[in-house]
Amino acid sequence: MSSNRFGQDAALIAIEKFKSGRIDRRSFITAMAGLGLAVAMRPGAASAEANEIVVCNWGGAALDAFQKAYGEPFTKKSSIPVVIDGAGPETGAIHAMVDSKNVTWDATDGGMTDALVLGKGGYVEPIDYSIVDKSLVGDGLAAEFGICNYTYSNVLAYDSKKLSTAPASWADFFDLEKFPGKRTMCKWIQGQLEAVLLADGVKAEDIYPLDVDRAFKKLEPLLPNLIFWESGAQSQQLFRDGEVVMGNIWHTRANLLRKENPQFTWTWNNNLMFASAWSVPKGNPAGKKVFDFINSSMEPEGQITLLRIMGNGPSNPKALALMTEDDKAVYSLAPENAKTGLKISAAYYADNEAALQNKFLDFISR
Repeated sequence: MSSNRFGQDAALIAIEKFKSGRIDRRSFITAMAGLGLAVAMRPGAASAEANEIVVCNWGGAALDAFQKAYGEPFTKKSSIPVVIDGAGPETGAIHAMVDSKNVTWDATDGGMTDALVLGKGGYVEPIDYSIVDKSLVGDGLAAEFGICNYTYSNVLAYDSKKLSTAPASWADFFDLEKFPGKRTMCKWIQGQLEAVLLADGVKAEDIYPLDVDRAFKKLEPLLPNLIFWESGAQSQQLFRDGEVVMGNIWHTRANLLRKENPQFTWTWNNNLMFASAWSVPKGNPAGKKVFDFINSSMEPEGQITLLRIMGNGPSNPKALALMTEDDKAVYSLAPENAKTGLKISAAYYADNEAALQNKFLDFISR
């Protein structure tokens, strides 16, 4: 079963902001309510009606953030209310809704891989590009069954006080002599073997299809020095506790670490870029109206709002012109950050993720 683990993690980050007082009381209350509903009422925490748009995301403060970034601007233009349901749009939940003909969501926040898998299975509608303007997103971010709503990256983060020089590439990640100390990688496969193969000298344009045997051969000697993380919070804690000196982690977590303590930082070199996506479950109650909402969500102003609240990067290139220098510093598609980035292939993972994930878990657990 596929899922947008970054989306879940972004919600957890925002909840921590509530706890520390960096987000207002209204947002905090919304987040707590969202977490409770997410457990009790999934699937279908919100019941879509023809005169509203129900969007499912990963809950917590993402409820309020999506409302501010996407919901309020659309309602202002159309007078159609937007309901954000934080139940978590797992692909299995979408399967159940569609199979039972009890669809309550109009748009879901998943990854591009999820969109492709769901589309091939007949569980989501094609994006109606007669309504949605695909020119509002960057190259490669508009697909048949999903259009990118935000972007994020895996980056090489490190503890600058424990290293004599700053690591600059994934090759440095494997150089234990020059950079002694343990490292952390994610146990979920997307974005892991790409870093290994880049470290082994594979050119970015030759990464796919992944040479899994070559990646495992390169990775095996490093295994005694690796700790694998399951959640974004865990990746952050490994640095705080001094257990690792480097890590392949989400840029949002790296940014939080640096805000806590400047000794923690990261390089954008060879960052591994992901695209999240809107999908439309087959038989959604609002019908074609959902595509007006999706089109509205591509406006740069709302995407900037989401960046500042959640750290999720805009998919509309025009947002760059509205950014401050601080915004650009944490935006993976900013030209300086993206110039050596590698786009993770949704098409490859749609065909291979399940088998590859099992193989990877077997390999790292032996």
